[in-house]
Formats: sequence, C-alpha cells, structure tokens
Amino acid sequence: MPASPTIFPCGPLEKPSPAAAAGHSIPFYVLTWLAGIGLLTFAFLYALPFIPIDETRYLGVAWEMFARGDFLVPYLNGHPYHHKPPLLFWILHAGWAIFGVNDWWPRVASASLSFAGVLLTARLARRLWPETPALGGWAGTILLGTGLWAVFTAAVMFDTLLAACVLLAMNGLWDAARGQRRAWLWVGAGIGLGVLAKGPVVLLHVLPAALLWPWWRPEAGLPGRWYRRLALAALGGAAIALTWAVPAAIRGGPEYAHMIFWGQSAGRIVESFAHRRSWWWYLPLLPLLLAPWTLWPSAWRALARLRPLREPALRFLLAWAGISFLAFCAISGKQAHYLLPLFPAVSLLLARALAVHGEHPSRLDRLPVLLPLAAAAALVFLRLHPPAHLPPFLANLPSWPAAALATLAITGWLLPWRTRSAWLPTFALGTGLFLTILALGLGRAAAPYYDVRPASRFIAQAQAEGRPVAFVGQYHDQFHFYGRLNQPIEEISWSELHVWAKEHPEGILIDTFKGMPPPEFAAPLLQQPYRGQILFIASAREIAALSHPSSPTLQPNDDVDDASE
Repeated sequence: MPASPTIFPCGPLEKPSPAAAAGHSIPFYVLTWLAGIGLLTFAFLYALPFIPIDETRYLGVAWEMFARGDFLVPYLNGHPYHHKPPLLFWILHAGWAIFGVNDWWPRVASASLSFAGVLLTARLARRLWPETPALGGWAGTILLGTGLWAVFTAAVMFDTLLAACVLLAMNGLWDAARGQRRAWLWVGAGIGLGVLAKGPVVLLHVLPAALLWPWWRPEAGLPGRWYRRLALAALGGAAIALTWAVPAAIRGGPEYAHMIFWGQSAGRIVESFAHRRSWWWYLPLLPLLLAPWTLWPSAWRALARLRPLREPALRFLLAWAGISFLAFCAISGKQAHYLLPLFPAVSLLLARALAVHGEHPSRLDRLPVLLPLAAAAALVFLRLHPPAHLPPFLANLPSWPAAALATLAITGWLLPWRTRSAWLPTFALGTGLFLTILALGLGRAAAPYYDVRPASRFIAQAQAEGRPVAFVGQYHDQFHFYGRLNQPIEEISWSELHVWAKEHPEGILIDTFKGMPPPEFAAPLLQQPYRGQILFIASAREIAALSHPSSPTLQPNDDVDDASE
C-alpha cells in the first residue's frame, strides 16, 4: 500500500508511488557499491600511474611531509605549500604509518572516501523521506553510477573528500531542522573538516541551504534561534580549522601564515573573478558529467513532473545544489570536479522523482546502455584513422576494449529488466564496467605517456650519488613521490641553464620539449614521453661544453601550473 501523506507546515508531501516501497534492501545496495568501487579501484591500480601534474604533486607533498616528520606544514620541493590544507595528506599519512609507504594506499583511501560519500547520501535520503526506505539505496546507487563521481572515485584529489565533509554538514542541517540539537555538532564538524579538506570553499556548499532555512524548514521554529545555532556551528568549524592553522602559521613563518589566512580565502575569491572561463562553461558539460542518467528518458519525465516547491525536502536540496551551482557559474575559475560536492543533491532529487513519478520502464529507457557502444565505435575509428594531433598510442590500441564495450552494450540491451530497482544497480555497475574497460584498454595504452617512474628513479639515483639536480621551468613535485626523494630539485630558467651547468658539472638537468630538443639536450642521459611532450635528462658537463648556447626562444617548456589548484 502507498504511504499516507504527511502534512508539514509548508505544505503536503506527495504520495509516493507503490513502486517506491519496492526494491532491494540496503545490504544489497552496499554490496553493489562495494563491487563498483572495487572494480574502479582495481582498474586504477593496475592500469594507471599517478597522473602528473595534480596526483603526483599531491602525493609529492604528502611524501615530503611524511619524510620530514612534519605534519603541520605541507611542503612542496622543500618549500611550504599553502595551496591546500592537510586533511587529505593526513589520511595518506595514516595509511603509510600502518602499511608502510606504498603506491596502493592513496587509491584505496580515495575509494574509501567515495564510499563514505555514497553512504552519507543514502543516510540523508532515509532522513529526508523516512516513509520510503528504498530511496537510500536508490540515491547512493545513482551517485556512484554518475560518470564524474565514478571517474574520481579512485583519483587522488580533494573533491571527493570535500563532498564527504559537505554531506556530513548537510545531514546535520536536516536533523537540526527536525529538532535534533546535537545535530549542530555534525554541522560544525562538516564545516571544520571541509576547511581542512579544501579551504573555505566548503562554506559555498553549506551556507546557501543553511541561510535559506525559513524557505525549506520542515517544522516550525524561531529564526533567531536557528541562526544563533548556525553561527555557533560555524564558529565551531572555524575552531576545528584553527587548531591546525594557528600552529602551522607559527611553524611556516609570516609568508605562509599570510597565504593560509588570506590567500586561501579572500585572496582566492578575488582572483577567481579573473574571467578565465565564461559563466555558461558548466552548462554544456552537465549532460556528460551526469551520464548515464542524462540518457534515461524515465529520469527526464520523472523530474519534469516533480513539484519541488510543495515538499520541504526538495526545497532543501534545491537550496543546496541550485544556489551553489549559480555561485560556481559566477566564479570564473572553473573545473569540472569542483561540482562533485553538488552531485549527492542531484542524486537525491532524481531518486525522489523516480519514486514519486517514475513509470514502468520502456525499451527506450535502455538508451544509457548504448553509451559503451558509442565509445566502442569511437575507439575503432581512432584506431583506424588516428588524428595527427593526438598521441600516437591511439593507432596502437588493442582491439579487445572495443569488443568488450560492444558486448557490454548488447548484454545490457537484452537484459529482461522490469523494475527500476533492477535498472538502477545495473546502470551503476555498467558505469563501473565501462570505465574499467576504458582504464584497462585505453588507459593502459596511454600510461607510458604519463608515467614518471623512470625519470623519478633516475633522479633518485643521481641524488643518492650526490649529484645536483635542476629543473628548467616550474617544478610541481612530479618526481618526489615515485622517486622517494629527500632533497629538493632546483628550479632555473633557460637563461640560467649554462651558468648552472658550468657551476655544477656533475649535475643533471631536466626539461620537456614538444619537438626536437635544442643542442643542449640532443644527447640525453634519459628521455621518455611526458604529457604529450618528451622529457629529457641531460648531463650538466655536456651542456657546459657547448661553446654556442642556443637561443632561449627554442625552449618550449610550457608545463604551467594546473588550474585545479
């Protein structure tokens, strides 16, 4: 029988359809989530190295902190690193302290954070709609099956960690709105941990919904009391962050203190409006980022019939995701993964829409399973007609990934699905299988172009022999983790190349070039592919022996800092 309507002060809650009460139990969904996350983690561990610049930089910073035994101030190439707070680094340190420094723990830790985000999303769904327990499994499954979330599940980045912190705060906000005073502790903890995860940007995710409480509140209450408790929770979050920031500022010195207290807050907000990308940049990306659900006609029909203004829980989700998304559109510094903390809200909206307005699935609803077929066709085309401007490994792709993707699509199309409770986990696992095949096929073929282990080990050996090492251009800690380096690498400009080589004849120099290198690097000690370029390591003695240095204009190293910082 359908659940009885529950009357809230802000309006009636719509009756869920009978299908809303159907579905698998939470333990079934947990097993599904573990299977999907396990697939993705295995694929990343087996097929992909840590990708420069971001992953290798963050691991390099974590390694330098761990090697120094300094867990207050992050370091990059021997200098205090103010761009990111230390929570992710601490998580990596905890695993290394238990298991020893290894390459698998960072992937497993990231996957664990993704799983925590899925669990917190399911928990919030059960709090928002306690009369429909199945929505917890549905919402978590939708989140894990969403393309961008799945891609970042095992990636060593900060956004999945930030999403878990935001979910902690949002769970607390809803419970606090239902009269649970202790829930404010979770709001404060979510804010404080979010600041330690990625800085004050956590407030951009939490405060819109918190400040709009009078619009979405599920129960009557006094605004003054709500905002006083919100202020106390925010102060508690600030106190959590300051327990690290104050001693770190003292240890790191005045410049570091200025950057973490100003550069990571107001300074970065001011810089973010530098018009690097247009306000609409996210809009054409959303269908891809939210795939495969954007290809599911039932999802569109259910969302179109949803009446969010009639239900406090839906207004809460709109205040969370809608206002924050508009803020990210206004801020010109944009990256796709900045939106990850908003994806749980979208998953909850879609789960509710399917529960209340979902229809019996039709053949057309199988469209998402054709996405692997489109990818298979693209791989075949690239293998037969590789574009000249793309990496050469595309011409040497193995044939099995295309065959596996086509088989996945055909199998998915032929499965006798009859209920949404079967479609959702199948789509989610399909996303995991799709990305696993791409990682094991395309990713493994591309890995040599991003794997800095050969260069890292060469540099480590040089430092062990007491040879000075310099990098021409800006160095981003690409080699510190894989090489387990304990000494910094000197940064020099091209104009300083020959002077440095003459002063350090036993040293080695590192640079990258898109085409043929200049004479200084014509006889390298080591060369390897590197992010669409070629990385060269040359002897300082050989460079110093050149009587006519080449022009600096021939030095095309453009390995600039990544915008995700």
